Amino acid sequence: MTENALKDFRRYSGISECWELIKSAIIVVSDTTYRLELWHSYSNPDVPYYVSVYIQEEGAWKKMPDAPFSIGPDAELALGNALAILSERTAA
Repeated sequence: MTENALKDFRRYSGISECWELIKSAIIVVSDTTYRLELWHSYSNPDVPYYVSVYIQEEGAWKKMPDAPFSIGPDAELALGNALAILSERTAA
C-alpha cells in the first residue's frame, strides 16, 4: 500500500472512481466572480486533471451552466486552459 489511500482506491470494495480536489481558486473576469476547482483523477488516465467552474449568483455558488470542459495532462495546463477560455468568453 502506498502513502496515498486515494491512489490505492481499487483495494477498497465497490469504489470504481476516485478524484481528489487539488486546488481551488477565485477569479474575477469583468466584474463576474468565478470559482475554479482543480480535480485529479486516479481512476481515469485519459483525463488526469479536470477544472470545474462555478459562478457566483445572488451570493451562492452555482455550477456554470455552459462551463468549459477544461482538462489537461498536468494541473497547470488544465488551469491555464480554463483561464484562457473564461478570458476569451469575456472578450467576445
